[in-house]
Amino acid sequence: MTTPATDGKMLVNALYHSAVVCGIAVGYARLGKMAIGGSPPKLDFIPRDVGMAIVDVALAMATKDMLIKQGLIPADIMK
Repeated sequence: MTTPATDGKMLVNALYHSAVVCGIAVGYARLGKMAIGGSPPKLDFIPRDVGMAIVDVALAMATKDMLIKQGLIPADIMK
């Protein structure tokens, strides 16, 4: 059973990780737009856009893991 303090820490850390991945994914989407041209992926069910969004998020998660391993960003905000 978790305490309210533990739940609060988990929530803060989840929001932190979400913000990091989202920010990096948006950056990769902008880079993809500049490199390939066209528009960044939209949230509809066009296969090309779904694939682009998956690639952006996967690259963002890999980048976040690399930054944590190198010590450039913390693994968790609240310990």
